[in-house]
Amino acid sequence: MVDELGPLEKELLIQINKQGLNESDIANVIKNLKYVNPKKYKTVPIDFNNKHLRYGYISDAHMGSSYYRSDVMDSAAKYFNKVKVEFIINPGDTIEGMSNRDGHIYELDYIGMNAQLNFFKEEIKKLDKWNVYSIEAQNSHGGWGHNKGNQGFEIGEELSMRADNYKFIGYDEQDIKLDNGLIIRLRHPGSGVAYALSYKAQKYIESIGGGNKPHILHTGHFHKYCKLFYRNIHSIDSGTLQNQSPFMKKIGTPAHVGYGVVDVYMKKNGSGIERLTETFIPFYD
Repeated sequence: MVDELGPLEKELLIQINKQGLNESDIANVIKNLKYVNPKKYKTVPIDFNNKHLRYGYISDAHMGSSYYRSDVMDSAAKYFNKVKVEFIINPGDTIEGMSNRDGHIYELDYIGMNAQLNFFKEEIKKLDKWNVYSIEAQNSHGGWGHNKGNQGFEIGEELSMRADNYKFIGYDEQDIKLDNGLIIRLRHPGSGVAYALSYKAQKYIESIGGGNKPHILHTGHFHKYCKLFYRNIHSIDSGTLQNQSPFMKKIGTPAHVGYGVVDVYMKKNGSGIERLTETFIPFYD
């Protein structure tokens, strides 16, 4: 019977045996396939042909948290307007979410998802001159309502319904491709901060196949700013709009509060970046 199977079926059996999956495990894997988000890993096109592009970035705002810096958002809006950015990108954790962790509600100015979403609706108006292309994390903060709470709450769709300029483009990792050939990847990974700021970015970039690399990588989640050029990728850990939280103090890691602007010039033939300058504007407690 096994000899009648094709190469893909044979490989599947080999992998099942390697993983030691039983009938129940296999059934759960197949069942969960239908829950894969169809928006994930879909490249989003943007109509922009100019050789030169200037865009702004924010990350990890955590709106609703008592440590969210509304004043930094005010400053970002003024600065983006002053330097005339084309659009804004945001690598996730836009709202704080409800963790159900003991004591977490005492770290919130807005308690409950509805209150945080309504607060977001007002705050994002500060950026209403631009489209804000955003990803969200499936397993943290806004994503807790979907996975941790098992409520099926789609944070990206909910945020999109409250603000026309908030453009949700998927979860965890997503590419934006401009008509001038530029590819910008937004990424919101998991796990904690490494011993060196650049370590996680380096290991991720090393894992990317040669034909699947972006020109620019914006990473959220770590609340750090770090600029790195590696394997022809301009990698930018994009900071945060949230002061150091009690959790970050407990584990002994700082928050790099601020926002930034990227100026990028593409080669005339669209084959890559000719030059890039990036500015990060830091803030302090």
